[in-house]
Amino acid sequence: MMKHLILTGLVAFGLSTSAFAALDLDVPTLNLPDLGDSANNTLSSTEESVLGVKLIRELRGSEPVVEDPELSGWLRALGNRLAAQAPGGIGNYYFLIVKNAEINAYAMPGGVVVIHSGLILNTESESELAAVIAHEIAHVSQRHIARMMAGGKSNPLLTGLGVLAGAAAASKSPEAAQAIITGAIASEFHRQLSFSRQMETEADRTGLRILAGAGLDPQAMPLFMEKLDRRTSDVNGDITQYLRTHPQSIDRLSDTRERANQLGKRPVREDGDYLYAREKLRAITTSGSSRVAHGNPQLAQYAEAASQLHRGNAKAVLQLLGTQSRELPVALTIAEALNISQRYTDTEALLTPLANAYPGQEAILVPLAEALLANQQSAKAWQLMSRARLTEQTSLEFLEVRQRVAEQAGQPVEAYRSAAERSLRMGEYKHARAILEQASRLPGNPAQTSAQLQAMARDIERMESQQKQLDKF
Repeated sequence: MMKHLILTGLVAFGLSTSAFAALDLDVPTLNLPDLGDSANNTLSSTEESVLGVKLIRELRGSEPVVEDPELSGWLRALGNRLAAQAPGGIGNYYFLIVKNAEINAYAMPGGVVVIHSGLILNTESESELAAVIAHEIAHVSQRHIARMMAGGKSNPLLTGLGVLAGAAAASKSPEAAQAIITGAIASEFHRQLSFSRQMETEADRTGLRILAGAGLDPQAMPLFMEKLDRRTSDVNGDITQYLRTHPQSIDRLSDTRERANQLGKRPVREDGDYLYAREKLRAITTSGSSRVAHGNPQLAQYAEAASQLHRGNAKAVLQLLGTQSRELPVALTIAEALNISQRYTDTEALLTPLANAYPGQEAILVPLAEALLANQQSAKAWQLMSRARLTEQTSLEFLEVRQRVAEQAGQPVEAYRSAAERSLRMGEYKHARAILEQASRLPGNPAQTSAQLQAMARDIERMESQQKQLDKF
């Protein structure tokens, strides 16, 4: 809890996490720019975009990000569906699931939207989850964080000392730390909280329009807010953090309900993949499963199978689900169980049609490539893997499999590239450059390949330079 409070303080009051380096605290190593100079405390859109890439890479190195290709791809698809309805168009957004039981979600500069697993597990519908994501997208599209940075000008030194004192006390007493922070910033916290409430209302209103535009239920936003208002804790997570970073009031809830009603009844298009993703996430992040799909036997069966698969019990999975399914999430679970059972030909038969129907989809390619490698079909595996376009949100698990496939398929440059891409996504630039240097020394590289490697190395140098400039901001 304390580390999120510190991060919130950094964003709101313009401090850099580098100030915490001397403290032995459990805080994320997110090197936000030093905004102590009030003349330079507004990020341009370009700088905010660069900072977003920096943050997502540092998050991957400091937080338990869920790298499962199916789950990360599912959240990205939902997030992009919503972002397409945001003011200004889809832009650059990055959607991450962090394994954390707290019911929380937050946005950071550059379009980084982080959703805790505890929040997803406590939603009842895709629209409910989408309401939270739409709200966070609205914070990004309205540039609320940059505006908070610009607004946090009054007495930053006093605020900084208060937060540092609170941080120092956190290791011994979170309660004492809270008291120190509250006392140090009492004079300006009320102004910041009021400003934040205005932003929350703006994000609610924009989020409702995003929800409606995406074909999801705007009523889900006030319903979820009411749920948070009724409860202070839950077996799957503590909601106090969400309420702390998203302050709400009776007026705000009433305003959201009224505006949702004004949008009227409209068709709702919810994707059934949400239910499967929620139960898979439950299986891989919690030790037990007490809340699954009541009245939905098919989903309950899948949830049990996902739980059994997480325990390595492939036989039970196949007994529950069989060996064929038209539902993609179910087929992927079956494929993993078949691979564990070394029934690789069955995996190939199940997933090859899906890979052709959905070319480049990471969640299909990973288990299919594993099966093809086991059946000594590395060339075919590489042909399929090479269809996938690498992006900032390509999962680390996919890059690991891509590297192994390239090695066995006689594609050494691509194997090196996969390793370098993985290092990049962890913010390990020096290691990425060293890998590319090794790749450039491979005998027999065509001129085009050498040029591509050099271009990638230059891109890394440019990213490093841009991010170092942010540190001096």
